[in-house]
Amino acid sequence: MYKLIALDMDGTAFNHEHKISDEVKKSIFYAIEKGVKVVFISGREEFTIKKILKQLNLDTYYAALNGSIISTTYSEKAKFVNILEKKYILDIIDLIEKNNLTAIVFTDDLIFSSDNNDKFVNIVSDFIQPDIKRVKDIKKYILENNIISKILKIGISNEYDILKDLENKLKEKFKDEYTVSFSLPFFLEVMAKNSDKGFALKKICKLNNIDLKETIAIGDGENDIPMLNVASLSVAMGNAMENVKKNAKYITDTNENDGVKKVIMKFI
Repeated sequence: MYKLIALDMDGTAFNHEHKISDEVKKSIFYAIEKGVKVVFISGREEFTIKKILKQLNLDTYYAALNGSIISTTYSEKAKFVNILEKKYILDIIDLIEKNNLTAIVFTDDLIFSSDNNDKFVNIVSDFIQPDIKRVKDIKKYILENNIISKILKIGISNEYDILKDLENKLKEKFKDEYTVSFSLPFFLEVMAKNSDKGFALKKICKLNNIDLKETIAIGDGENDIPMLNVASLSVAMGNAMENVKKNAKYITDTNENDGVKKVIMKFI
C-alpha cells in the first residue's frame, strides 16, 4: 500500500496554464481521504508554493527550489534549508555571463536578475513570484547587499541546446560542487550539492516516518529524475522529456489530460 505521493508542479500537476484542473484536484483529495499523504516537490520558489497550497486548502509538506527549502503550508519556519556553497557563486555567474546568458538569482525572500531586458527572463517572470527585481550588475548587487551566503538557486532561461552546452561547461568546471539540472527544457538550475528532488523526498519521508517503499513520485522534467529513482513507483508524465521516461517504471497520460488523476485512480 502506498502512503505518500510526491508531485512535481509545472508540467505534472499543472496544465499549460500553470493551474491544477478540477479533476486532478478531486483526485488529490480522494487520495488524502484514503489516508495517503500528497506532497509537492517543485523547482518553484517557496512563496508561490505556499500561496497555491493555501488556495487549495491543502496543509501538507512541500519542497521548494528542488529541495533547497522543505516546510509545510502554514509553517512560519522551514524544516530544512540548503544554501549554495558561496565559494564559487560569482564564478558561476561569470561563466553564465561569458556565454551571453542571464542569471536569475533566488534567495528565500528575493529573486533578482539583470536589467538587460533578456527576453527569456521576461518570459519566465510571468510565472515567478515575487516579481523579479532588476539590477544593473548582479555580482555587484550580491556583494553590496551581503547576500552571497543567502543564495538558494541560480536559474538560466534560454533555448535547450544553448542551455545544454552551458550545463556541460558548469559540470566540467565545478565538478560535483553543485547540482545542475533542467526543470523545464528552457530552464536550467544550479543548486546546492545535496539539493535535488530525491534528497527532498527522502527528507520528507523521514519527517513523516514513511518508508520509500511506500511512495509514488510523478514528474516530467530532468530535475524529477532523482525522486523517480528513489520512489517505489516512479511515474513519468506523457509529456515528459524522453530521458525522464527512461527513468520511470510507469508512464501516464499528459498533464493536459489529467495524467496525475489517472495514476491516483489506478494505484490508490
